[in-house]
Amino acid sequence: MQFSFLCAILSVHFSAQHFAFMEFQEFFEKLGLDGKETKVLMSVIRLGAQPASVIAKHSKLDRTTTYRILNSLSQKKLLSESHHRGVKVFFLEKMENIPSYIEQQKKQFEELGNAFEALSPELHALRAGVQELPRIQIYEGFEKLENFYRDIIARAVAQGLLLIRILGSNTFHQKLERKELGDVIKNFEKELAKHKIESDILIAQGNLTREWITKLHSFKDMANLPAAGGATNLILVGESVFMVSFRDFPVGIRIDHPDIAQTMHFLFDVSRV
Repeated sequence: MQFSFLCAILSVHFSAQHFAFMEFQEFFEKLGLDGKETKVLMSVIRLGAQPASVIAKHSKLDRTTTYRILNSLSQKKLLSESHHRGVKVFFLEKMENIPSYIEQQKKQFEELGNAFEALSPELHALRAGVQELPRIQIYEGFEKLENFYRDIIARAVAQGLLLIRILGSNTFHQKLERKELGDVIKNFEKELAKHKIESDILIAQGNLTREWITKLHSFKDMANLPAAGGATNLILVGESVFMVSFRDFPVGIRIDHPDIAQTMHFLFDVSRV
């Protein structure tokens, strides 16, 4: 019974030691040391001034790796070194070395922050010279139409827009072929109103083809546009271009690219003349 009690005490003791080591390990890793460096530093703190061979055995690392780490910690001024009877030993001279190292790191990061501010204009200039690839999203089928129009709202909100531009089609031939967009556009209109987003709408009209372009003054008429074979809507949302083609199997596409969007805005302006 006494033996069991002693085992229980030892178990609690070693568990507490293990927990403390884990806390120290987490602290030193946050300080920038890796797992092996932390092991070596903890061994030096426990053993005092010792040669690399003793520290390596305690850390359960090979001597070459341990010696390299000890030299690195010494260069960082976390450890000190001296010679005892002709043998180099490593030790933690004083606990203040650790907060001194922290202050040194803080100073170094402050200097890096100042250096970054000085370099920032040049970095922005370099980034501006890089051609950005467009991001593309495909929407396939009638069931994806709601996602298509929902993403239009999301992109407008993300860019802080108060106006989007729409080029729709409304040919008599197509209107006889297919059902109208109806609820999809009505829900879209509600979301625009909810987020106080206005719409500038042009409609390509004609008999069998798109023969002329007129301005649509009421969004409510958008719900009457056909989801017909060949009918296409183009929606410009800031730096994003949305296009949807209504056939038996409608397909939508979203292109996020400032240059492409700028070109489409220019074409929209030309169409209004």
